[in-house]
Amino acid sequence: MLVGIVRWCRGSVDFTAAGKFPERLLNLAAVRGIRIWNPQPVPGGVSGSMLLADYRRIRPLAKRARVRTRVSRRRGLPFFVCRYQNRFGLVVGAALGAMLIVFLSQFLWSFRIVGAEHLSQQQIRDVLAENGVRVGVYKGDLDVDRIERRLLRGLDRITWVSVNMMGCTASVEVREKAQKPEIRSTAPCNVTAAVDGVITKVNVRDGFAAVREGSGVAAGELLVSGFNPTKQGGVRYMHADADIYADVISKRESKIPKQLDYYSITENKIDRKRLKLLWFEMPFSICFGGFRDKALAVREDSVVLNGTALPLGMRSETAYELENRQVRMDEETARTVFRNQELLYEAFARPGSCPVSRKLTVSADNDSFFCTFDCVFNENIAQTAEFSVTEE
Repeated sequence: MLVGIVRWCRGSVDFTAAGKFPERLLNLAAVRGIRIWNPQPVPGGVSGSMLLADYRRIRPLAKRARVRTRVSRRRGLPFFVCRYQNRFGLVVGAALGAMLIVFLSQFLWSFRIVGAEHLSQQQIRDVLAENGVRVGVYKGDLDVDRIERRLLRGLDRITWVSVNMMGCTASVEVREKAQKPEIRSTAPCNVTAAVDGVITKVNVRDGFAAVREGSGVAAGELLVSGFNPTKQGGVRYMHADADIYADVISKRESKIPKQLDYYSITENKIDRKRLKLLWFEMPFSICFGGFRDKALAVREDSVVLNGTALPLGMRSETAYELENRQVRMDEETARTVFRNQELLYEAFARPGSCPVSRKLTVSADNDSFFCTFDCVFNENIAQTAEFSVTEE
């Protein structure tokens, strides 16, 4: 392949030699160090290929061998340049294109983050941006050692980082800290009630139950004891462990106004596009006007070639008009809102609880609706209470 590239750069020709002694031409060329490849016999002579410079040297040898040579095909850069030498614009464009490629190769085009499993890649990009590492930065200004040290200080969840410049792409390899295993305490403790409730299920793994199903307990009351009397009259202490489920009463209050002001997205929107090249942005579409109240959606798309993101892309911004509206709420709508609030409360505030009953009482005055939530949840109320042991 390398020989073919050299031949293309220097230029080569396919020729035929016809006459009385074509084989003598091959011998004379070999003596003079002229390389001929792919020699083939043809009717009345021979054919082959050689470099353009050697073809000029072979003319006196052809006279001595009494043969006539003729070029059948031309290949290579010299003929390409000769063909387009009068097209000045093409030459200038090719030169400017080559200069542009060399110029753009001096800047950072994209990032590639490897090894971030639990850590967000956006967090790493934010720390990189704080230290001047962003798309379009001049690669000669990047101090890799300083960037690695600042990444270690800025991200406390990583133990090792390596920043490698691979062409115009910054490859950031990180190693996250190992997750600490959950270590179960073995210190002596009791299990007490976290809240008031009525016991529905007792599941003791270690310790001695002090309550049974149907018992009513108050917050802080002993549920499972970590004291184990021995037959010899002594006491053995243990780490009590249990799941104690109970029905717990929950009472909350909420309030919403009868008249609500809110913003709603209308059908009116304005699209704006900007062409991005490294740090440079140029308007791609022209739109005038705007909205007083708006919601903005931004999208960035980059050109990807062979899996590499190029520093060329499009930034699209869509502005949606927001309209201030007022709604008058009736009791049925208010009840639906309160019910949804209760469901959100159960999903996020008490995810491990199972609702047993719900009662929503809605009342109103001139300006607002009020709701009282009377609910019963079945949940695990066990909590550990460690105690110290002093030997006398």
